[in-house]
Amino acid sequence: MKFNKLLLLLFLPLFFAACDKDDDNGNGGDDPNLEPIVLSGTQNAPIVLENLFNNPDRVDYIVNGNWRIEAPVTVEPGVRFMMTSGATIQVRSTGSFNVVGEIDRPIIFEGEQATDGFWDYITFESNNPNNRLENVIIRHGGGSSFNSYPASVVLRNNGQLAMVNTEIANSRRNGFLIGDNDSRMSEFRENIISDCEFYPISIRTSHLGFIDENTDFTRNNGFNQIRVAGNTVNTNITVRPASGPYLFTDNSRIEAGLEILPGTLIQMGPSARIEIRSTGSLMAIGTPEDRITITGEQPAKGYWDYIYFNGSNSSDNQFKFVDVSYGGGSTFNCCGANIALASNAFFSMEHSSITHSQRWGIRIRGNSTYEDLGDNTFLENELGNIDD
Repeated sequence: MKFNKLLLLLFLPLFFAACDKDDDNGNGGDDPNLEPIVLSGTQNAPIVLENLFNNPDRVDYIVNGNWRIEAPVTVEPGVRFMMTSGATIQVRSTGSFNVVGEIDRPIIFEGEQATDGFWDYITFESNNPNNRLENVIIRHGGGSSFNSYPASVVLRNNGQLAMVNTEIANSRRNGFLIGDNDSRMSEFRENIISDCEFYPISIRTSHLGFIDENTDFTRNNGFNQIRVAGNTVNTNITVRPASGPYLFTDNSRIEAGLEILPGTLIQMGPSARIEIRSTGSLMAIGTPEDRITITGEQPAKGYWDYIYFNGSNSSDNQFKFVDVSYGGGSTFNCCGANIALASNAFFSMEHSSITHSQRWGIRIRGNSTYEDLGDNTFLENELGNIDD
């Protein structure tokens, strides 16, 4: 009995000390006199940013001005960053930024004030496989007026980034933007991008293969679309259906295989074009239940220009259960149609529709071949259905 009493006396102080840490008036056991660490200037030595405070509502780090990362930086789960007015994080070519939280302990970046665009951006300019945002919340960015950085998160130069289960919200401009042809996503899935004043996602045609079906970008953005700026595609790409439409702008030049999967919705902006060159192909195979749609952003004849098979005679150039409408805006002799063929091109179509062209439905030039495999519909094409 005396031995048991002795053990009790030894453990009581530890018990009450633990209680004191939990019973701290909401501070999580943290010293109220401790201050967050300010991050600014150039980070040229490796660092691990630890969760400084047990209270999840306390800010661990304050980013003030431009914090330039030129070495490996790792952020532990539960860390909270406060971004001051106009603050930026720039991951330069020699640096990396590994920001991996947990489902119940996300890493948070938010403005000192809860205002759209209060701070500027996080930009990844490093081709480092450790660049990763996972289980992260990013709010109140997108304040930069520079054309190179009009988003809360920007991927530039030959940078690479993985973004998984990350939320971007309340951007004054775009949510996430890829700014250069050489940039790439090593992984992109299950993200939520909402309440951005411009586009939730802005990429280029060559980046289409990174978009997944489970990323939600249709919540209260200025434009609930993925903006796709035209460039040259020289590697094979598969376009998956997304939670909303893709908006093609400019001229997308296809010099490799481009495959569009069932259920995909593509909207074409003013004068937008898709050109399939001699080394490229375009395959769009839908199903009766999940048709593929390529249409104008606005339902106006000639709103966009054309899909142009320019010298591509690949047997992969085929549409099945595809609806194409409101194109034919081009005045070029080769291409005044929703779909145009020239220079020995090949194209086949079945169970599809070509409608509401300002000029022809399909126009064929230069010894090209169009195969009608049946059950196709042509409607309200101003100059006629097929010009061969």
